[in-house]
Order: sequence, then structure tokens, then C-alpha cells
Amino acid sequence: MEPTETTTVKVGELEFPPRKVWMKTYGCQMNYHDSERIMSHLSGLNFTKTEEKSDADLVIFNTCAVRDLANQKFYSHLGEMKKLKANADINPETGLKKNVIVAAGGCIAQTEGKELIGKYKQLDFAFGTDVVDNIGEMVYRAYAGEKKFAVTSWDRSDNYSIETKITHGSPMAFVNIIKGCDKFCSYCIVPFTRGREKSRRLEEVVKDVRRLVEISGVQEVMLLGQNVNSYGKDNGESLGQLIMELEAIQGLERLRYTTSHPYDVTDDLVEAHRNSKKLANHLHLPVQSGSNTVLQRMLREYTAEHYLDLIGKMRAANPQMTISSDIIAGFPNETEEEHEATLRLLDQAQFDFIYSYAFSARKGTKAARMNDVLSDDIRGRRLREIQDRQLKIQESIRQGMIGKTFRILVEEKGLSKGVTKWTGRTSCYRLVHFEPESLEQDYQWHWVDVEITSATALSTQGKVLRDLGKRP
Repeated sequence: MEPTETTTVKVGELEFPPRKVWMKTYGCQMNYHDSERIMSHLSGLNFTKTEEKSDADLVIFNTCAVRDLANQKFYSHLGEMKKLKANADINPETGLKKNVIVAAGGCIAQTEGKELIGKYKQLDFAFGTDVVDNIGEMVYRAYAGEKKFAVTSWDRSDNYSIETKITHGSPMAFVNIIKGCDKFCSYCIVPFTRGREKSRRLEEVVKDVRRLVEISGVQEVMLLGQNVNSYGKDNGESLGQLIMELEAIQGLERLRYTTSHPYDVTDDLVEAHRNSKKLANHLHLPVQSGSNTVLQRMLREYTAEHYLDLIGKMRAANPQMTISSDIIAGFPNETEEEHEATLRLLDQAQFDFIYSYAFSARKGTKAARMNDVLSDDIRGRRLREIQDRQLKIQESIRQGMIGKTFRILVEEKGLSKGVTKWTGRTSCYRLVHFEPESLEQDYQWHWVDVEITSATALSTQGKVLRDLGKRP
């Protein structure tokens, strides 16, 4: 039975009237995938999603421990929950204040769950990354009266099997194929927050994606993993093999995957980029630094020369491919010469875009224990130099798009300086903004062919050539 505004759902000894959940997700696509799973489970307990915190009966923060900015945002938002709980509405029937439950999940909760519970009175429970599918049980415990508990246990089984949950209704879906990471890069907290690598069986993933395509109307799939290139090693399978199996699914239009580690890119994955018609013309391949000595201190297991050779092979396999990357500025004790090596690599690699960050130490990692001589000012200056160099490269690359036609999947409508524009992403992962042919035209989730009319380093504009509808 579908819940209505008055339906009460009986679960165990408790009755769950219709309630609302507000959820904030920080960080990577894996966290957004986990949030989808959480929302799917909560719907069985009569929760619907709200965009207004003040309307919420349940507040969930799905946290990220990888970047310092995401950490700071979470703690700031968690602090605001004191006021939210204190100002909760009074139920006119009972005269009691609404009982707002606040929970923290994700990577910070995995490593610091018990400390969070002890430190923040407004936080009712915390849960780690490996127990998201138990969210219903934890919410049940909270509404049964149990307070201040943390669940951060690991799944110790060798088998990794899930079914992808989606609640957003769009034709795009994240599909997790491997969890955890065995690399232990010296700056990275992921192995401590997500555990060791475990892959789903290829047959299960193919069935999962086919179900999403045939039943839920999904047309674009992003395959997820902390180190997605390691997929299948424990099962005698590979990412390249999986891609070519997914290629055969009718109705699946586009495939992407993230995040990759250069050390684990195999020949059959390069060949998949050559042979697959559905694999997107984009690869996100984090390099982190252009200096071999910094890469050694990062424990990245490759050299700048190996990386450049690898992206050369990828571009030879698919000349339409764009490549993006991650760069860390100011790794501990980075010299000016090592920084200059990163700037040279930007010129050589010709990335389509990068995500760049000043180094920030993550508690528990090897890099956090290094004696470091760099100041925040030096890191900030080097980050600006990296970003300025990359923007010049991007602007030059994007000028080459003008006059060419790209097929995009339209995602949303917005206003730009008072002008209505729709936005979609090309196969090569570039955002394109375009004006509708008429204000009444609804392009939501349509495939549209656009001709690029202008481009800057950060923005691409186009005009509609053909509206192909919701199925190209």
C-alpha cells in the first residue's frame, strides 16, 4: 500500500505516521549513492523527503572526511541543529514539541562516531559507511526511545552484494561496483573510512543495470568505486570486461566510471575505450602531482612519465576523449622545483579541467605525521598558480569546441542574468547552456543536439539544432 498523508505504517511494536526527512550530503558520488540507498530504506518507514529543514522530523548528515572544507561545513551545520531542536513546532493535538531526530552518517561518522555522540548533545545517533542499509533499524531504535548510540561496524564477509536503489526519478543512476581501497596513499583517509576493496560480481552488476534500464528508465549510468580500476581483481574479472558486457544492454545510452587510479589502468580498459560505443568520451584520472619525488612521498606507485604515457594511450584509443584530474598543491615539504614540475605536467597533459586543493592533513594518515615546513601562504600561492595555469589551458581547449555539434542530456533549467537557459552535459563531461526555442518548451531529461556558439574557460554556450526527446 502506498502511504498517504494520513496513512500510518506499523513496524514491529511501533507505528510510523507520515514524517519528513531532510538530508545533507557532502563529498563524492559514493556518498550521493549512499544517500539514495538511505532514502529508499526510509520510505518504508513512512518518510518522504523535504527541502526545508524546519519541516523535518528526521535530519541526516551524510559526511565526507576527505576534504577539510566538507568537514567544516558539516560541523557548522551540526551546530545549527541546537536551534532547530529548540524551536521545533508544538503539536496542537498533544501539546508536545516535535521530536526532531538528528543523525550523522558517512566517513566522519565512521572514524569519529562515538566522539561525535559524546560531544554534541543535539546528535541522537551516528552510523558508518558500511551500515547504510541498516538505517531503518537505527531509525526504529531512535523512535523507540534509544538515544546517543553509534554503529560503525564493518561488514567482514568476503561477498559484496547489493541492489542499486534510486529515488530521484531521473534517467541517470550511480551504480556502486566496488567499495573500499587497498592503496593507502599517504594523504588519504579513504581506506580508514571505507575499508578494504571488495567487488560485486560482474553478473550481478549487469543484472542490476539491466533492471534499472528496463524498469526505472535509466539511460546513463556512472559506475562507482573508491578505486574503480581495481574492480573484479578478487573475482578474476575486470572493469574493461564489465564495460563491454554493459555495452550490450538495449536502452542504456551512456556509461561513465569514477574514480580511477593510474596504477590500475589495464590494457583491456584502454581497449574498452577504443571499442565501446556507449562509454563516455571522458576520463577522470587523478595525478595529484607532476613531481616524481612528491609522488613517491604520496605512495602513488607511478611516475609522471608513466602517467603521461597512459593518457597518451587513452587518447590514441579514443581521439575524442577529454581527461580531467585532481591536483594537491603544497604536499608536505614540497619544494619550488617540485611545484614547477606540476606546472609543467599541466602543460604536457592538457587537462580539460581539474579539481585542485591545497594540502590539508587528515588525522590518521602518514602525511599528517610528516614534519612539514610549508606555510598556508605558500600553499595558497601555489594553488593559485596551478589554477591560473589550468584556466589558460582550458580556455584554449574550449575555443576548439565553437562551431561543433554535441549531444547532451538536459538536466535542469535556470536563469542567467534574467535569461532562461537549460543546461546539459556532453559525453566529454562539459556543461553546455542554451536558450530554449520557446519559453514553453520543456527539455527536462531530453537528449538534445546543440551547436557550440561561444566558450570560455568555465562556460560553454550553444544553440539547439535538434530535440531528440527522452529517447535519442
